[in-house]
Amino acid sequence: MHIKVLFTKYFAVIDFSQMTFEMTTLCHSEVPAEESVTLKGLIYDVIYPFPVKLCIVSLWFGVLSLCSFLPAKDELPVVPPGAIAPMDTLFHRPLSRGLDLVYQDRFPAAIALFDSLAQVFPDHPAPNFYLAATYQTWMSSYRFNGFQEELEANVQRAIDKGNELLEVRRDDPWLNFYIGAAYGYRAFFRVRSFNWIGAYLDGKKGIGNFHRALEKEPALYDVYLGLGSYHYWRTARSKFIRVIAFWMSDKRDFGLKQIDFSIRHGRYCPAESFLVLATAQFDYGQYQAALQTLQEFHRDHRPVMSSRYLEGRLRIEAGEWERVEQIFRDLLARLEPYPYPSVGYQVECQYWIARALTEKGEAAAALERCRKALALAETRDKDGELESQFESFDDIKSMLEDLEKALLQKR
Repeated sequence: MHIKVLFTKYFAVIDFSQMTFEMTTLCHSEVPAEESVTLKGLIYDVIYPFPVKLCIVSLWFGVLSLCSFLPAKDELPVVPPGAIAPMDTLFHRPLSRGLDLVYQDRFPAAIALFDSLAQVFPDHPAPNFYLAATYQTWMSSYRFNGFQEELEANVQRAIDKGNELLEVRRDDPWLNFYIGAAYGYRAFFRVRSFNWIGAYLDGKKGIGNFHRALEKEPALYDVYLGLGSYHYWRTARSKFIRVIAFWMSDKRDFGLKQIDFSIRHGRYCPAESFLVLATAQFDYGQYQAALQTLQEFHRDHRPVMSSRYLEGRLRIEAGEWERVEQIFRDLLARLEPYPYPSVGYQVECQYWIARALTEKGEAAAALERCRKALALAETRDKDGELESQFESFDDIKSMLEDLEKALLQKR
């Protein structure tokens, strides 16, 4: 198994932001080739001198230890059917409109709305947090990182404004909600820059603010999206992590229940919770459950880039190759003219189209797709793009090369 150094889905535990839209981006973040790690069982070799190697391993275990002791709630609240979290009375109408724009993939309009809120409420963290969340959703949906500076600046503003306002309005649970979510984003950035201690401290502050929000307002059920994400992703995916962090109980099933609870009872998070739940269910191998979750999302929302992609991956698992081909052709048609290009995403679409053609017995067309995709892959600017949710770009390129080789052997 090949992974990037110190980059695994485990660290999505840090990214428990209530509006986190790309907790899986971290898994395949690009790092220099000389910093790669190869794991075979528990035998690994880091391409570093021994003293540096020892330091990295110590940090690795240290972060695991610290993160495992972050506080977490172990039970779901018992609430009547249909109970919904209270409104944020200050922002309810514009916030509802802004989120509606986000889940129509109308990101520039959502940015304009939240930016106008920031002008009207210059001392409140909410507009800056939702600006950051919208930038993150936009970039992760199309896999480019052109607004990273704006994203990080708004996260910092949300933290600063929230902590300052909390000194005056100590009983406001929404302030803790926004502060906690913003700390989650900042922890995510610090993990990506190898600032492990800073990431741990931000992660602890984020979870702490979420719990304080619930102490002030137990019905603020939107928080359970963040807590459920934490419980699921802290031990998900990596067997290596689960072996060395043997003291950490596996709470993935509980995490899924918390995320589902946020769908049923959250005020502003249900749309995002559907997508987070479907992604986690896919990761867990619960493909039929993930498809049902996605279909429930589509009953109330038109398909967006992220939901369309997830459906494509689920149709692959079901062997529905006609449907797979159509979905990835549709995605590619939206990506190719997009003003913020992601070559890696286009290459992945080409791969799944080629796989579908292969499964349908159209070998010549599949081979042509493979060659086109491999040529396109050479033009990728990795510094300007984000990775896939489930495979790195290098993995996708290797799959393309293997498929091309197999098709050539059958000629």
